[in-house]
Amino acid sequence: LIQAISAYVCGGPAAGDRSRVPAGSAMGAARSRLLGRRSSNCGCCSGLTLFKSNLFQSCLGERSYWDAAYAAGRYKETYEWLQTAEELWPYIAEALAGSSGSKVLHVGCGNSDLGRVVASAGHRVVNVDYSSVVIDAMRQRHPEQEWLQADCAVQGALGTADSFDICIDKGGLDALIESYTDRMLEQAKLMVAEIHRVLRPGGVYLLFSNGTEHRKPMLDACFQRVDADYCEGYSMDLYRKLVFVYRC
Repeated sequence: LIQAISAYVCGGPAAGDRSRVPAGSAMGAARSRLLGRRSSNCGCCSGLTLFKSNLFQSCLGERSYWDAAYAAGRYKETYEWLQTAEELWPYIAEALAGSSGSKVLHVGCGNSDLGRVVASAGHRVVNVDYSSVVIDAMRQRHPEQEWLQADCAVQGALGTADSFDICIDKGGLDALIESYTDRMLEQAKLMVAEIHRVLRPGGVYLLFSNGTEHRKPMLDACFQRVDADYCEGYSMDLYRKLVFVYRC
């Protein structure tokens, strides 16, 4: 779709091949009207870049996007959203409160190493993701861990009520919220409700997030108490990253 629009607006069926759209043709006339007989330095390309960015953003909550991205190797063998497990470990350790053998739900796991890090500390971890492609790959790579392909916004998808001590979310809810569509915002609310359902009384939802918009009201709707903090550290891409931390 992007290529088709770009070709039409910026030069016809083939980029740079204006000879294929004669000036007197219907398509040429339409293009002239659309562009107002623009000069070569118009802003149409920047507009298309913005359109492409928005289109990509709206796909972040779709399972098809993640299946295709993981199948294409876009996130390599391992990718850590926001910050690495080691950078965020102090918050995780505090939420675990020194316990051993806690049952931990890791939602939106992708191909993160977070589950392995938590399991190596003596806890039972269930890693969950929307994408069957990444779950199949991670199950083959780490058969010693538990993997579940599920849509966290579906009631009952995460199993029995009151069954987890802690849920760790490092960018999972963000994927829905940052799609910036009404449908995905509703899915995000349902995801929070499903996580709340499977946490035992006194259990903790630890959300590491890219931002603050929509998060607090969404969490307040399900949890009695929501504490907010932030941390800064080096991301996997080796740049300083500010991460918002919600403990619910």
